[in-house]
Amino acid sequence: MAKKVSVLVVDDSPICRQLIIDALSKDPDLEIVGTAETGEQAIAKTATLKPNVITMDVDMPVMDGLTATERIMGENPTPILVLTADPRNQAPELTHRALEVGALALQVKPAMDAGAEAWNLAREVKLLSSVKVIRHLRGGRKATGTQSKLAPVVSPPADVQAFSSSPIGLVAIASSTGGPQVVHKLLSELPGDFPAPIAMVQHINAAFAESLAGWLAASSKLKVRVAKDGDSLVPGTVLIAPPAQHMLIPQRGRITLRGGEPKDGHIPSGTLLLESAAKAYGRRSVGVVLTGMGSDGAEGMLAIKSSGGKTIAQSQESCVVFGMPGASIARGAVEHVVHGDDLSGVLVKLAKGEAIPKVS
Repeated sequence: MAKKVSVLVVDDSPICRQLIIDALSKDPDLEIVGTAETGEQAIAKTATLKPNVITMDVDMPVMDGLTATERIMGENPTPILVLTADPRNQAPELTHRALEVGALALQVKPAMDAGAEAWNLAREVKLLSSVKVIRHLRGGRKATGTQSKLAPVVSPPADVQAFSSSPIGLVAIASSTGGPQVVHKLLSELPGDFPAPIAMVQHINAAFAESLAGWLAASSKLKVRVAKDGDSLVPGTVLIAPPAQHMLIPQRGRITLRGGEPKDGHIPSGTLLLESAAKAYGRRSVGVVLTGMGSDGAEGMLAIKSSGGKTIAQSQESCVVFGMPGASIARGAVEHVVHGDDLSGVLVKLAKGEAIPKVS
């Protein structure tokens, strides 16, 4: 008999705690091993109970969930799923700072009449239980969050002449668990006159799409927003695929949105975006696949490589989950393996036509 996934539920509201417990208890593979009402209790119980996953509230007395998350990731690294009642009522930087300090994902709390939502919560917890987290995500080379706000990285002025005849026409990114932190650093470091538009699929709970875009835009010199059908792809812009719609590039300079079935379990699909980028931009396309579970993006990366474009995968050491980059590498679809901290510099070099090391 398989061992159950142990869960610590952290929330200061007795009603919310019970809703979360009820939602998770419906799944026979999950076991609630404890609850906590404050961040301090969460830290102490994580040390003693050693749960496989923690569900963490943000707004709590004594010590909030973000501070507790940071402490836990420094002392007893554990997969943490941050739950919030309504992300639209919170500032984007507050919600997404949870990712900066080490949380793996964001989810909306189950409603009083939770049906499908309860099942999705249990599924997310089980997925996160398999992630091998490391000590203090913000330590060492992974530092991005508060440190970058205290001492922001200032990109050197771009060489306009070098960019004027850039060999790249589009950067297409596929990203999942752990990706928002990497994308935040990447976009905060790219120069405002980066010569290629960026189109991105980020797997994230639908309720957080707009706040993700706002959070990314606040620290970037580029214009970042959720895409709308028919949007133009122009330099200086970053378009993020909206929830429950595939984002495709039917021709250069234009995106289209469509519904349909998930591809490799995802809608929007990174592979469909990358494949359409390969068809529209050919050798002027750059495909990037970042941290995440599963294999989304692998077939799309292969299409870009086959069309003569450039392909980049995030390095295993800098990934929260190496699934997606690993799948692309296994398919022979990756030319360059790059640490998450170095992505902006590599993209600037490619935009200037400079050579970067290839996978041997």
